[in-house]
Amino acid sequence: MIEILTIGLNTFREAIRSKVLYLILFFMVLMIGSSFFLETLALDGGDRLIKNLGLSTISFFGLLVAMFIGVNLIPQEVESKTIYTIVSQGVQRWQFVLGKFLGLILTVYVNIALMTVMLLGILLYYFATTDMIEGVTFFWMIKAIFMELLAMLIVVAVAILFSSFSTPILSAVMTGCVYIIGQMTNDFWDYIRLQSEKQGTEIYCAFLKVIYYLCPHLDMLNLKKQVVHFEELGAAAASFPYGAGAFHAITYTAVILFIACLAFSKRDF
Repeated sequence: MIEILTIGLNTFREAIRSKVLYLILFFMVLMIGSSFFLETLALDGGDRLIKNLGLSTISFFGLLVAMFIGVNLIPQEVESKTIYTIVSQGVQRWQFVLGKFLGLILTVYVNIALMTVMLLGILLYYFATTDMIEGVTFFWMIKAIFMELLAMLIVVAVAILFSSFSTPILSAVMTGCVYIIGQMTNDFWDYIRLQSEKQGTEIYCAFLKVIYYLCPHLDMLNLKKQVVHFEELGAAAASFPYGAGAFHAITYTAVILFIACLAFSKRDF
């Protein structure tokens, strides 16, 4: 456990010194800050624009941190040969992988925390200047961001998995593809059903089903629709399967990390 924590903290320190992280942070602040000015252009529902853009920014830039920083964590150690020094000190390979995961998820969570404070501050200012008091909005925002934290567990684990055996560019592409499919699993399943109704598509549909079941169902963790359209959805929003989503995130992350540890333990340097 000490080895994992040590590697995790060192990874976090390296990540926060990364120029890529500061560039992502700059655009992140720019995107969320723009919602403050864009809401003045909205004829109606300025708060919806802020919530929609804010939550989308948190999700998107969380993905960018995982992709552009996470996919380089393990390859950098291998290319610089520092992995030999780490392993020679008695650190197991699985501890190294879990330490990298811990450091990256901590980096992502710190960024999300900064974005959350900024987003809630903008919403609070908006409600204060429009004489609106919506405690339910903040309640739903907190729930949405909590589910986003769970989603980032999966995204970071997937990035670590691909980086354990692949090149950084290919790892980033595959992580992005998994994220996109994961956010659209319901639509993806509808597409599979439509294709299955056509003649001669059995093999193709079987392949698509494999992808469907292997990819994470990130839409189970996406509360943006419930937050933005809470008034219209009413009871339907309240019936969101939080428990199932949390269980899926934790289970999927554990399985992916197990595979990542196994893949890295079999890798030849």
